[in-house]
Amino acid sequence: MSELRHWHPVSLSRRLGKKPRAVTVCDTDLVVYRTASGGVGALRDECPHRRMRLSEGWVDGEAIVCPYHGFRYALDGEGQSPATPQLKLCAVAYEAVDRHGAIWVREKGSDAVFPTIGRDGYYSYGVLQHDIHAPLEPCLDNFSEVEHTPTTHALFGYRAEAMAQVETETRLTADTVRVINRGPQKPVPAYVEKLFNVHSDDDFVDDWTVHFSPVHIHYHQYWVDRASDAARPDQIHLAVFFTPIDRDSTRVMTFVHLTRDPRARFGFDWIVARPIMLRLIDHEVRLDKRMIEQLADPDPDLRGTRLGRFDKALRENRKRIEAIYRASGSAET
Repeated sequence: MSELRHWHPVSLSRRLGKKPRAVTVCDTDLVVYRTASGGVGALRDECPHRRMRLSEGWVDGEAIVCPYHGFRYALDGEGQSPATPQLKLCAVAYEAVDRHGAIWVREKGSDAVFPTIGRDGYYSYGVLQHDIHAPLEPCLDNFSEVEHTPTTHALFGYRAEAMAQVETETRLTADTVRVINRGPQKPVPAYVEKLFNVHSDDDFVDDWTVHFSPVHIHYHQYWVDRASDAARPDQIHLAVFFTPIDRDSTRVMTFVHLTRDPRARFGFDWIVARPIMLRLIDHEVRLDKRMIEQLADPDPDLRGTRLGRFDKALRENRKRIEAIYRASGSAET
């Protein structure tokens, strides 16, 4: 089976303007585009007439036009030749939707369910895109453990000298891997303490669940006052999607949500509050990207590595990637 039977976010919505856009998903070249009525289309990026890239063409009304000979293709892939009207041809079409600030695609006829993005009681702050030069598995590895947070991250993570105190628990089901971590928050600047209503002597809780249709993680992140053992009111929900571009690259799309309405929380306009929060999250993901791309060997195979107590999820993730995402068998938990 093709991984493209799952819904994948392939581009930020704001990057898809009037011109068709070329994207590669799971080693498959696609063109995504908007029609005049606002519909979103996705076709194999190859005209079936003479193999021209449709992404080099343009949109005319509800059709995309091949730049080579002017062939027109509807959203369902049905083609029309201006010079030979009786010629029958059809481009490979995919389902496409514009939701939550991203363009999503899947194979026609798939019964894959559209994934959950937000969380009740949280406000959307936007979506970020980062392309990482590494395969799917090493990218997921990095986002599935917290041992790297003292050395890699600037804001969110644990004190290096207190890593032995960090509690971690892994809970498994046939189709999910959940990891719950709690430990002393690393020191953060005063402006971050004020922005997130967090204190550097709090415990940081990083509770996430990995899903595999498609491969994505839902993070619930918050801080706990050690004295009262009460959670701080400002909490973060991240939905992070890992879309293989090809065997060597992965697109990471991060949907950011917080518990507080920014207009009420910060006392100034959303136009100012939203970019601040997105910039902080963007900086943290860029630090992840930098570290992942420095791996001496990004081979997805874990044989030959020495894994510790924070790495249990890595092997379990691989079982479900094969069994669910690639549908090659069953995951034994």
